[in-house]
Amino acid sequence: MFLLLGRYTAPTEAVDPHRDAHVAWVQEHGAAGHFLAGAIEDGGAGGCIVALSASLADVEGWTQADPFVHAGVFEYDIRQYEVAFAADSVAGLKG
Repeated sequence: MFLLLGRYTAPTEAVDPHRDAHVAWVQEHGAAGHFLAGAIEDGGAGGCIVALSASLADVEGWTQADPFVHAGVFEYDIRQYEVAFAADSVAGLKG
């Protein structure tokens, strides 16, 4: 499992033209089962996505295809995790 910690690298007026494409990208990966959940940071500085993949290379490819990243207005810090605890409702996340 990966945590994609993202932050804006440009002002809102530079980000906004790419927002719809970014949302479509998130929804596409969600529908494919790649993204489990996402959140927007309070205050609007960025956000995070919980991604499911066995491959760091796949996750890096996904983030490079994010329209925000492609436009140069967002960057990700990708962190890999092994699930040590999971609620019963998501117990399948434990390896």
